Amino acid sequence: MARVSCEIEINAPVETVWQVMQDPTRRGEWDFRVTGGRFTRDGSPTKGATFTTGGRMLWPYWFDMEYLTVQPHRQTVVRLVQAHGLPIESGAGSWTYLRDGANRTVVRSTFRFELKKPWSWLFDPWLMTPVMYWITRRSLWKLKRLLERK
Repeated sequence: MARVSCEIEINAPVETVWQVMQDPTRRGEWDFRVTGGRFTRDGSPTKGATFTTGGRMLWPYWFDMEYLTVQPHRQTVVRLVQAHGLPIESGAGSWTYLRDGANRTVVRSTFRFELKKPWSWLFDPWLMTPVMYWITRRSLWKLKRLLERK
């Protein structure tokens, strides 16, 4: 099972950071893995709401996700409902937001996922953990640039 945790400081209010990160239609603006997304149930980040995010590597893929916990401007926890196009068996993740003064936010992104067999024996976690850490770190830097540019 691959586990990844990254943290970044962003010079923007926590409300702004949370709003951008929890809007699946804006996910492609900052997440290197994602080209688009949408809510599929409830239309906002609330417990039980679902959303889909899609991307493209060598072929298109998408994930159906569900919010398990939503504490606005503090933390959200999601779980993978189903993966399409990639051999992922299960997964979950969280974003934690820490206010550091009026206009600074510390974001911690943590997730874990497990590949389906036989992929898990070949790639997980010796390859997937460092690759996903690098991609997540790059995505958070892209988010930082997006929000600090405004």
